[in-house]
Amino acid sequence: MTPELLPNLLLYLGAALLVGGVFARRLLTPAHPGLVWLGTGLALLILGGGLGVYTTLAALGFTAPADILDYLTGTVAGRAVLILWIGALVLLAAEIAELTWLAALGASGVLLWGLAGIGHGASHGQLVHVLHTLHGGAMCLWVGGVFALLTRRGASAALARRFTPYALGSVLMLGVSGVWMSLEHAGNLLQLPASGYGRTLLLKVALVGLTLGAAVVVRRAFAVGQGVRPRLAAEALTLLAVLGVTASLSGQAPPTHGTGTEHSGH
Repeated sequence: MTPELLPNLLLYLGAALLVGGVFARRLLTPAHPGLVWLGTGLALLILGGGLGVYTTLAALGFTAPADILDYLTGTVAGRAVLILWIGALVLLAAEIAELTWLAALGASGVLLWGLAGIGHGASHGQLVHVLHTLHGGAMCLWVGGVFALLTRRGASAALARRFTPYALGSVLMLGVSGVWMSLEHAGNLLQLPASGYGRTLLLKVALVGLTLGAAVVVRRAFAVGQGVRPRLAAEALTLLAVLGVTASLSGQAPPTHGTGTEHSGH
């Protein structure tokens, strides 16, 4: 287990709960999930970011408050954590105050931009940073929608149909951005099995494929009105597995990065 695994996992779960939860409340299941769900997402983002900063500095032997402040304000990764926290706080405030879609979308963008800038997304220029932001947003929408359907009483086929265009859009964005980022980070895709990063990436692709299969089964269950919740739970579990592998992947140095590891990423 890499030191980055737990902080990254907390960050991804927190983003999925907060950004995905806001999406679900505004477009899919009004007033659900509740604000406690969103607050939990914020808490995970604060905890994950703080733990990541502490882990990085502890490895260097710099854990004094002044060192932490210098890291947060004077390094690219530290400023990315601050940006993430600011976006998360504003997003939760916008939802509590029932501000416009524009406010929620802007805050979500700031949060995801910060998340993308903590690691791999900040190492290949602005375009790849944008791709990481869009990739993270698409995953949050997918996870948030599935968990909203799973936890809402009386989830119906009509709700599933309402979610389908957003789910398909998320899958398309994940596919396009994922291939592009893989080319940037791993180089020749035929050489993926030759590196630990590449093998982990292939595992992630396989899990995404399983999730897509689970999603098809869920849609069929909605169509016949039977066995919906267990199948939704299976889709949710495979999505959690994807987040777990992503957390592991982002702690590994891609072949095109040379040596060293980075915090957060793909």
